Amino acid sequence: MLKTFIVEDDPEQLATLKQTITNHIMINDFDMELTLATGQAQELLDYVIDSQAMDGLYFLDIEYPGQDTNGLELATKIREHDVNARIVFVSTHSEMAFLTFERRIEPLDFIVKDLGQATVKAKVETDIRVAYDRYTKQNVTSKAMFSYSKGGQLFNLPLEQVLFIETGTSRNKLVLHLTERLVQYNGKISDETVAHPELFRVHKSFLVNPQMLVRVDKQQQLGYFENGESVDIAIRKMHDLLALIKQSQWAVKLD
Repeated sequence: MLKTFIVEDDPEQLATLKQTITNHIMINDFDMELTLATGQAQELLDYVIDSQAMDGLYFLDIEYPGQDTNGLELATKIREHDVNARIVFVSTHSEMAFLTFERRIEPLDFIVKDLGQATVKAKVETDIRVAYDRYTKQNVTSKAMFSYSKGGQLFNLPLEQVLFIETGTSRNKLVLHLTERLVQYNGKISDETVAHPELFRVHKSFLVNPQMLVRVDKQQQLGYFENGESVDIAIRKMHDLLALIKQSQWAVKLD
């Protein structure tokens, strides 16, 4: 998941940024969250220092009057702890943009607030899409990924977030069960079986990520996941699933 952060000391502008970002994430169903929105630079810095595997999108101002840390210093320290940080400055100080290059902060964008609310909103939304696209492409090269298409847009997410896919209540509708949410999209489970050979068809209605199973009840013919969800396992599929689990030495309890 791509975590997003805002540091803006003006309460009204902070609220506007929060609304723009959360709405755009929700509308596009991005695998993102607004993790922290604050008026205090030190609060974000403490979060970044205390966290280990950071990979975030940051919306920062240049100046925070009355605070010990300004936006440039904050961005520099973020970059030290989060090498993949995607930093966007939203500021009235357009004359300070050159300093971001001088300090080698490598920002994704520098948005000038004076351009007007509508323009700022459009630029923030564009930066979210660009950051998310780079994030997903980066993850494709570093770990096993799962891809699906919704609304004409391709989404990529780590395979370890996928529990199972089931057929929906409507024709050619699928429900993707992830560790933290559900996604409904158009498709056929037979097509997904071919497209994702790392998943296992345990039933005509269920395609599972076998590595995410925590228990298999052979008597009840059910497979369980850590979040408590379960799937039916067809009799003819049970033998092959158990053989795969034993061969792969996955930590799945067999009852």
